[in-house]
Amino acid sequence: MNSADILFLVTTISIVIIRIWVYLFPKPSPTIKNFRTHHWMYGALFTIILFSISIFYQNLYLLAISIALFLDEIGFILIKGKTHEDNYSPKSFIILLIFIILLFIFRQVIVNLYLNN
Repeated sequence: MNSADILFLVTTISIVIIRIWVYLFPKPSPTIKNFRTHHWMYGALFTIILFSISIFYQNLYLLAISIALFLDEIGFILIKGKTHEDNYSPKSFIILLIFIILLFIFRQVIVNLYLNN
């Protein structure tokens, strides 16, 4: 299995695990001075950090998990969700599926950018 396929597979499995976990254990995310954090924020931050340090350190598994943390809530973000139910709405799932398909299409491009090829 090549690097692009590993990235896609680990990201997809991570999204499924995150979805199941958040559904079974719905817990509000931490609030810092009236600002509610969400796991998409951690995913976006870690993805940016991993790309920034890719000259010195590369780990496709960490990259895949950080992308999954971000993508898991992409539908929630785009529909401007407010509740736990919004995150599991059909519209949110459709948007997530579209982004998973886009990830599949552009997986090699992402890996090439990350590995500096």
